[in-house]
Amino acid sequence: MRLKYLGLNHVLLRVSDMSKARAFYIDVLGFQPIQQNEQRFLANVHGSLIGIVAADARMPPGDTFSPYRIGLDHLALGVPNRKALETLKAALDGAGVRHNGIERDPEAKADYISFYDPDGIAWEFYVMPLPIRLILGLSGLLGFKLPMQG
Repeated sequence: MRLKYLGLNHVLLRVSDMSKARAFYIDVLGFQPIQQNEQRFLANVHGSLIGIVAADARMPPGDTFSPYRIGLDHLALGVPNRKALETLKAALDGAGVRHNGIERDPEAKADYISFYDPDGIAWEFYVMPLPIRLILGLSGLLGFKLPMQG
């Protein structure tokens, strides 16, 4: 059986402090909320939906994010080139956001910056060269499969 769907609909992140999360995601990263209340917000991030939800009673006391547990490792936002990374690094520095500076992914041969939200959830700004952006866009529009590599 082959399942049919349109693509990724949204990502939902649980956070420990909504006021810190709002300051980070809306004020620093510039996410545009399209729905919100005291316990959550849903943001449009260049056509992708990301939800941020407050912790609830089911969350273990003192729980923290770890990319080394089963589940989410990190999320990456695409940027066009290294110059954009340099601009974003300066903005992260100015906002006091913890990050690892500009690094190089040896397998993909691409530059990126790892940075962290107030709960330590790992994010990246990741350079997506134009040919890759075009191929991904066309594959989505035309519905064809990309060949596997490696």
